[in-house]
Amino acid sequence: MEKLIAMINVPQFARLRQLRFCLICVFLLTAGSPNPLWAQRKSDSTYVSDSEFLRLLQLSKELDEEQKWRAKRTTNSRVLRALSADDDKGVRFFVAFNKATPPDALVNLSGDPNESIRWAVAMNASIPEDVMIEMATDYSEIVRLGLASNLNVSPEVLTVLSQDVSIAVRRKAAANLNTDPLILEQLANDPERSVRLVIAYHPAAPASVMERFSLSADEAFRLAKAENKGASSAVLLGMVFDGSMAVRNMIAKHSAMPGSGLLHLAQDPNLAIRQAVAQNPNTTREALEVLAFDGDEGIRRDARNRMGKLLKDQIAADRER
Repeated sequence: MEKLIAMINVPQFARLRQLRFCLICVFLLTAGSPNPLWAQRKSDSTYVSDSEFLRLLQLSKELDEEQKWRAKRTTNSRVLRALSADDDKGVRFFVAFNKATPPDALVNLSGDPNESIRWAVAMNASIPEDVMIEMATDYSEIVRLGLASNLNVSPEVLTVLSQDVSIAVRRKAAANLNTDPLILEQLANDPERSVRLVIAYHPAAPASVMERFSLSADEAFRLAKAENKGASSAVLLGMVFDGSMAVRNMIAKHSAMPGSGLLHLAQDPNLAIRQAVAQNPNTTREALEVLAFDGDEGIRRDARNRMGKLLKDQIAADRER
């Protein structure tokens, strides 16, 4: 053995020992160490695989839809209050629209940066008075439009909106059934024709306004008055001599047209107007008797059928006396 060792070159043997030592050190340092790329991904907590990303995205969408469903339908004030602070604007929108949403949550949502959410608050049937007043001057037109359309908005707020710079907002305020008659009278003089026309259709428009529009040179206003369910018998009676067949046809159908007006219209030269009188449930016996001898067979038949029933009832009543 000693001879064998002596035969080995000493310097070479020393180099082999050094190389062996280095290899052992490298092995000890790298033993059990992961792949460098894998190690980097493991230490990076933000890394998400493609499949995991798609799973999380789908789960997030499902949860958002579930939250929206709850925001639409729940009446639980605690749940609605929590959802009013949701990150998803769609969830906040449905909370803002839900009439069960508590006042404090509506106050917070009325300041939401998203104008669609503020519009939903403005349309909410349970909107608090202080929120109405605040939103009446909102910089977004769509928000003020929503407020003017809300049938639960107070007359005081509608008064503010009736003076809005936006024509569309003034039109909505003019159409709102809560608008005070005094404000309607002011809007009847609005420089914008479309606003005035809305007033012509409003059932609560003052009698003086209705009468003025019934005599307007603009046929559209007379038609609006003829169609207005709130038009008085006096206004309608004054329109039986209107030169427009469309206007006379409309008043012939009106439930508030007095018997004397229907009797006059039963003799109108226009066939459609006489048909309207024959079909008006309030047409008197006198008018039906005129129509029972009308030149049009259809009108005669309608009038005779209706008058026949009246005559039977009258005869039966006379026999009982």
